[in-house]
Amino acid sequence: MKKLAVIISSILLSSAATTAMAADSYQSISNLGFKHEASSNNNTVAVDSIYYLSPKKTLGPYDQFEYINKQSNVYGGYADDDSSDVTSVGGEYFINNFVVGASYSNLDTGSHNEFYTLSGGFFFNPNLLAKVTLVENKNGEDFALFDLAYNHMLNSTDYIGVTVTADDDFDYRAVAAKYFIDLQQGNFLTFEGKYESIDDKENQWVAETNYYFSKATSVFANYNKQDAYSFGAQHFINENVGIKVGYGNNADDSGNDAYFANMRFQF
Repeated sequence: MKKLAVIISSILLSSAATTAMAADSYQSISNLGFKHEASSNNNTVAVDSIYYLSPKKTLGPYDQFEYINKQSNVYGGYADDDSSDVTSVGGEYFINNFVVGASYSNLDTGSHNEFYTLSGGFFFNPNLLAKVTLVENKNGEDFALFDLAYNHMLNSTDYIGVTVTADDDFDYRAVAAKYFIDLQQGNFLTFEGKYESIDDKENQWVAETNYYFSKATSVFANYNKQDAYSFGAQHFINENVGIKVGYGNNADDSGNDAYFANMRFQF
């Protein structure tokens, strides 16, 4: 169970991904988020930031980047709700066709659950990355995760990205995919999805789409296997500051309201 918790939390914390028009570039991206769940009266405050050692170009929209990151970086994040908090720090370093990374996270639910990771990857070509991540669980079983990420360019702007993940026991398996489309005239569209197969657990999936009226303004919606959904909108006041607001609920429980907001800073 702890292995599953680490895998899921690492996915959630990793928040950590070009057109013919002039692309913007950034070296730091930070978020400050707030979420209120009405049914439990639970509030969550989260902050995270990532700094790239070299400029990272957008694909048009201010928050869309290449599928496979290739910029060295350091990052950190903290999230706190009424019953627990999560702290995470880490970084990646790219040299030639290799990438190495390390991270530390602490999940505090009354007792401290600490996790250390060490990762290494190799680019077979600029669009194909294989990576292994070793996870040391201070309060449970150590394990390894294997990832294979592939980015297929459909033309000079559009792409389909796919990532396949499994653990060393092969009792956790996942496939994630993303489709980025430049609709021309300043409009963009994304489709994303993830499917997870876990031994002795119910399989899970989630799907999300974003439509961009411009590189600054977009709407989004997502839905998952548990019939939970959310939707909302994002707008960048300028090229450096964006505001995102949304609403979530469950199709089987209309009393499970959730409201969230996020401030995004990019420089």
